[in-house]
Amino acid sequence: MKKFALIIITTLLTFNSASAQVGKYGTDSATCVMNISLFNEYYKQKNYDDAIGPWRWVFNNCPAGTKRTYLYGETMFEELISKTTDEKIKSAYTDTLMMIFDQRIENFGEEGYVLGKKGLSMYEYTPEKKEEVAAILEKSLKLQGTETGPLVIYRYFQVNTELYKEGKRSKEQILDVYDQCSEIVDINMEGKDSANYAKSQQNLETFFGPFATCEDLEEIYKPRVKAAPDDVSLLKKVVNLLGKKGCNSSQLYLQSAEKLYKLQPSSRSAVSLARMYAGQGVGAKVTRYYTEAVELESDPYSKARYLIELSDYSYRTQKNYSQAKTYAKRAVSTFPSWGRPYMQLGDIYVAGSGTCGDDFEKNTAFWAATDQYQKAKSVDPAFSTEASNKIQTYSKYFPKQEDVFFRNLKPGDKYNVGCWINETTTVKVK
Repeated sequence: MKKFALIIITTLLTFNSASAQVGKYGTDSATCVMNISLFNEYYKQKNYDDAIGPWRWVFNNCPAGTKRTYLYGETMFEELISKTTDEKIKSAYTDTLMMIFDQRIENFGEEGYVLGKKGLSMYEYTPEKKEEVAAILEKSLKLQGTETGPLVIYRYFQVNTELYKEGKRSKEQILDVYDQCSEIVDINMEGKDSANYAKSQQNLETFFGPFATCEDLEEIYKPRVKAAPDDVSLLKKVVNLLGKKGCNSSQLYLQSAEKLYKLQPSSRSAVSLARMYAGQGVGAKVTRYYTEAVELESDPYSKARYLIELSDYSYRTQKNYSQAKTYAKRAVSTFPSWGRPYMQLGDIYVAGSGTCGDDFEKNTAFWAATDQYQKAKSVDPAFSTEASNKIQTYSKYFPKQEDVFFRNLKPGDKYNVGCWINETTTVKVK
């Protein structure tokens, strides 16, 4: 109590002339600031029963006084909702929580972000209001755009699929919502919150799976593309949806991807074509479109990613290890802090180890491979576990100590692995 008395005295001294002011603290500034201080202190102690009185006074009398009214209020009422078993009281608390979101927008803006939080809370506490939840989350997505949070995206798609099951959405509407959501996820997959967006993408795919086969998509979108063959936004949607469903061999995908690339050349459309032709085994076009994608792309990470995909195709499908190595090396120089290109080089050396020289020379390829896995670990901790496992696996194929001595070598000596690998490494034995 002494502590609270001191807070109140300090507050009143600070705002002794503020009661005449009309602003964010309302017409009774001193009382407002005093109640803000009280509910802050009670809130910090998680004493919500005592915090709620001064909180309500602030909420009703000086709603623009502090953003903490809404941040703390949201937490308090979520806690109260979770603890009560009385449905009438729970409903009243839920109504207050919705008012908190609305009044926060009115006084502090951030409409798109706060509507996302409101929609998520409504889905949790009033799941029967699906249409309202869908409308709120849709508005949040429109306002937030690519900054929409991963949970909002997932829940927006989920509630629409539930409305579909109730006969309130068409299959075409579900496809449009999926396209909208997956586009935002794709843009955020390489950002700081990529793990959560990846999880959101998995959830999207789970809900999307039953809704559209390749045949469904063709039936819906073929007439639309025929009616508007130069509609870039429609072509992007078709390429995205068919690509996501693995319909790369369909005629609609082929025609739409080619047309999109002609109308609006971009790294993304070039990659779509490259992936499509990879599925069809048209090697020359795979190389052409991946190369053009790299040239059109300005982002170093995306460039490196396309080079790795081309490298992968070169050694796995075409068994062209030398060319695959060249693309992986380019990826290293393009984005040196990413571990995947080094892992790729190691995998290429392992896969092509049997193509060079006698048994001893074949085994030295594993020296070069493990060097690359070690580099992957050192530049990118995300690959530490994978790289360590591969080092442990392929170290078993190092030459024996007697084979090394037979060639007048000893562990630690420099050694050039020849053939197409052409890497300087150090002698290692198993």
